Amino acid sequence: MGVFASYTLRSLRKNRTRTVVTVIGVILSTALLTGVVATATSVAAALLGRTIETEGSWQVYDSLQPAEADSALGRLATETNVATAMDSQVAGFASYASDADLSTTLLAIQTAPRVLRGGADQARSLTVMPTVRSGREPEAPGEVMLPVTFSGVTLADDGSGASAASDGPIELGSTVTLPLGATLGDGDSLGTPTTTRSFTVVGFYVPQHFLRNDFTAFEEAGATAIVSPNDVSNPVFTRVWVSTSGLSTRDALKGWAAPIFGEEDYYLHGQLLALQGMASDESTVMESLSGMVAVIGGVIVVAAIGMIGNSFSISVAERTRQFGLLSSLGASKRQLRRTVLLEAVAIGVVGIPVGLAAGLAGVAAMLSSSARAFDAMFRSSLSGTAQGIPLVISPAVVAGMAAASFLVLLASAWAPAWRASRVSAIDAIRQQQDIRLSKRTERAIEKAQATGKAPRAPLLERIAGLPGLLASRNLSRSSSRGRTVVVSLALSVVLIVLSGAISLYMGRAMDVGSDLGAVGRSDISLTIYNRQEADQGTVSKATLGLVRDVQGISGQVDGLTSSSAIVNGALEVTLPAGSVSADGRAFLADYYAGDSGAAENGSYAGPMLVSFVDDNTWAELCKEAGAGSATTTDGTSMPALALNVLAWTKSGSVRTVAPYGTPTTATAYELRDAQSTLLLDSNGGALVQTWENSDGGASGSQRQTSIDDAAVDSGTITFVGTLDSLPDQLANTGLTSSSILPVIMPRSALEARPNLFSATSIVVPFSLAEGADPFDAGNALEAAADATVSDNATAYVNNNVAQNEMTEAIVGLFKLLVTIFSVVCLLIAVANVFNTLSTSIILRTREFAVLQSVGLGPKGFRRMLVAECASYALRGLGIGLVFSVGVVVLFWAALRSAVGVSFELPWGYVAGAIAGVVAVLGLSVAYALRRSHALNIVEALRADAI
Repeated sequence: MGVFASYTLRSLRKNRTRTVVTVIGVILSTALLTGVVATATSVAAALLGRTIETEGSWQVYDSLQPAEADSALGRLATETNVATAMDSQVAGFASYASDADLSTTLLAIQTAPRVLRGGADQARSLTVMPTVRSGREPEAPGEVMLPVTFSGVTLADDGSGASAASDGPIELGSTVTLPLGATLGDGDSLGTPTTTRSFTVVGFYVPQHFLRNDFTAFEEAGATAIVSPNDVSNPVFTRVWVSTSGLSTRDALKGWAAPIFGEEDYYLHGQLLALQGMASDESTVMESLSGMVAVIGGVIVVAAIGMIGNSFSISVAERTRQFGLLSSLGASKRQLRRTVLLEAVAIGVVGIPVGLAAGLAGVAAMLSSSARAFDAMFRSSLSGTAQGIPLVISPAVVAGMAAASFLVLLASAWAPAWRASRVSAIDAIRQQQDIRLSKRTERAIEKAQATGKAPRAPLLERIAGLPGLLASRNLSRSSSRGRTVVVSLALSVVLIVLSGAISLYMGRAMDVGSDLGAVGRSDISLTIYNRQEADQGTVSKATLGLVRDVQGISGQVDGLTSSSAIVNGALEVTLPAGSVSADGRAFLADYYAGDSGAAENGSYAGPMLVSFVDDNTWAELCKEAGAGSATTTDGTSMPALALNVLAWTKSGSVRTVAPYGTPTTATAYELRDAQSTLLLDSNGGALVQTWENSDGGASGSQRQTSIDDAAVDSGTITFVGTLDSLPDQLANTGLTSSSILPVIMPRSALEARPNLFSATSIVVPFSLAEGADPFDAGNALEAAADATVSDNATAYVNNNVAQNEMTEAIVGLFKLLVTIFSVVCLLIAVANVFNTLSTSIILRTREFAVLQSVGLGPKGFRRMLVAECASYALRGLGIGLVFSVGVVVLFWAALRSAVGVSFELPWGYVAGAIAGVVAVLGLSVAYALRRSHALNIVEALRADAI
């Protein structure tokens, strides 16, 4: 070991407190940086795995026509950039008639997957393969697998010439006849098949619905028959799924795909490509994740450099005299620099591995303890045994984190090392290296000499007398040391405020879901739809009858207790000027592509959604809105509450919007034609638009008439208050998820004027008794509802227990992450300030001894240090708060692309940062004074002379 290495290690051992605090700082910063990166990589890997599991690993999909199929398939078999490829030949389409309601009458016929490149398992993972419910997949010619919905169904020839048929109720071993070669023309008309063949049913599978992601999903047909590979000689088109390798950008992928599939004549798997680093402008979620990680990581790096750099600056200042002596004995500048850098390496050898291990262990523990929350996020379900997500971080990333931490350490030590190498031997021995007058003080002295007038006493002297003067002089002479303390304080403030910003904005993002009813749902809800076809008054009365029908259902199911039923419907209204806000008009114009029904003055004509509640719920909601709970008896003036919140999804970002301005009244109309709606003309007047065709489809013509000609009846609605979030009582209604203005009214309004409303459904919330099984209770409720409601109604049971548990688990995970980050940031901040300030004060032992020798007592010492610390605190807080605002803005901008939240500072954490700075300053000063007072005058001066 060389002389300088030995000297460095001895210096570290001698200054054990500073060394330990510096190592702790390195461990914390490395652990926090590693934790952020490891969490991000694990979450990204989980997102990627979940996407592949639910959507397939395909990057490019295309439907190849026969003329282009051979060329494209041949190139896919030889292209070096193709990692895996699979195709399926579509033999045509068939119609059918059945003895069951299968909700579709068009059948696609395609082959089982055929591997073009890669292994069979990898190829089949390109898309989501159907789950075989019974039997097996077709393997030999003449075999077919059908959707499980066809089990027990008899297919009959419908006379189209391209019809599928069966020899009876379909079961395993049955024979079905399928036409091959029939194409689809305009209006889904079937062409003439080239042949007809018989197939033996060998299996049934669970139907799929997502185009391109699911193997059996077709845009043209609602069901698919799967025959064996190579069982089709003349396909009408060929479906192909491809994943590539060696292409790192979306543009490169497009450039590769265009010559094979045609310019833009193919589909890209956007979600998967974003997770693989080939994002587009629409990849807002990944951009937000990357942006937030970049902001947090950047702040950690800057804080680590500042904290560790402060420690080395203090170390160099502490040994300034020693460096001067070494320089006078012939040590070169390079050797002096290497002494400080060697100290950084020694600290890094201990701190970085421990920090890496602590960071990875912490993330692994967090992922394990939050397994249920991650199941909720990535699997959309909760099972008895939580799976969670694994810790995923490659050795290269770990090595990168170690290298980054080491570079941060060297960067932190470089400036102090450079200063150490430039120490003058004479100045170092006199200990004047860090004692310099500030420019401001030099100018004040020059002005006093020129004018002959003494400069005005410093502020600290005017406040604290002689101790204040001493503090002011020390701050002026040791400005570099003061800057070190100020920077340390500022970085601590930034870390604390950043943790507050994470807590604030992630909480606000969750509040968006709360305002929209994503939380607060009942355990189980029963929804009954009235399918009766009649005028809206008759339908509304029948729906009110359903409320009476379901009143006794709760007592029929053990473990369930019902709340009051909510009736949902719609109405056509006109609103006066000022009723719709500017945000509301923008929201409606965006959704309806400009034809919003709202004018610039805030008037509106069009539909509204309405939920009718019982009198007790109405009184509770009115109290919440600060309004009177008037009810309706005669229908002359019906009260309402405006629900002033809607979900606005735009460019991948979700935010809440307040659509109402200051609504006062509305006029509801019963229109003569059920296919009519209100709208505003160019002058802001209300008209009625009617579809001439019977089904209201888009292919019909439009006719506009006046309200007087089209309205049968009307009534006045009076707004008595406004609610800014969806009440828990209505969390099951989905009022805020629509593009239509929502309103809440008492059920008495519907009972008094049913003809003004189109009430078509009711929702009954149920709470689950403790210990009751939610799935058994849900099944029993559905059976009871089916037995109770009429033939014109359909009942659905929504089991929200699992969803509520998932929400609670995700909220718990969020709180855990914020707590971990906040605690580690606080520890870094405390270590930073404590190490900087306490060591800085300890270095002034000689100064304190001299002051004590000339009569400055303990009270004067305290006042002097308090004055200095007050100066540090004010400057550190000022600079830290300014930079904190910038950091919060960056974090907010990163999050805003995914969730629309308004900008706000975390004022609670700002106050906490101020209080924390004061507390840490106090503790640091107390510790340093205790150390300093342990030395008497003679010992302090003797140690300095040696």
